[in-house]
Amino acid sequence: MLLDSFPLVLSGSVMVITAIAWYLWLTFSPFKAKTNTLLFEQDKRAFFGQLDIAVRSHLMVLPSLPVGDVLEPDKFSRTAVALSIKRNRRFDFVLYHRKKMQVCCVINLIPYNTKPNAQKFRLIRQLCAAAELPLLEYDMKPWRDVNELRRTVLSTCGCEEEGTPEYELLTPTEAMAEAEVIVDPQCPMA
Repeated sequence: MLLDSFPLVLSGSVMVITAIAWYLWLTFSPFKAKTNTLLFEQDKRAFFGQLDIAVRSHLMVLPSLPVGDVLEPDKFSRTAVALSIKRNRRFDFVLYHRKKMQVCCVINLIPYNTKPNAQKFRLIRQLCAAAELPLLEYDMKPWRDVNELRRTVLSTCGCEEEGTPEYELLTPTEAMAEAEVIVDPQCPMA
């Protein structure tokens, strides 16, 4: 009878020893981490740069915030249930007014080959509408007219554009025409 319980005792002992070893390893092992050098996908990084240039005079651009951090539902409401379902969903960009210190607008980028009326975007639109929070959606593309982006975003956020912006951006064709080709005389390919 004692022999019948031996495998059970042995497996229990192995589990306890394994748990102790794992706890000791977690407690005394050194921390190891690396810096994530690419915080954004390339398309989001390009849009972030263009958006920051366009609105930095009035707004701060906060990238990739959870929907639940931006929207605060009433407890035990349909919105609270929807937010708990989408708790891992993030807004691509949140625009925060520099002087008023409040969220003005959120932006989501629609990936390539994705229909803008897809189910995953519909709930976010409904949540923003319920909170009366303006939501702008843009297709992912590497370049856009920054002046037009500025006008659209500032008007959506209720900011008045004061004068002309401090910058003047060229269209891609103008920029290519003005770019000078630098040839290194030491390069064997030149």
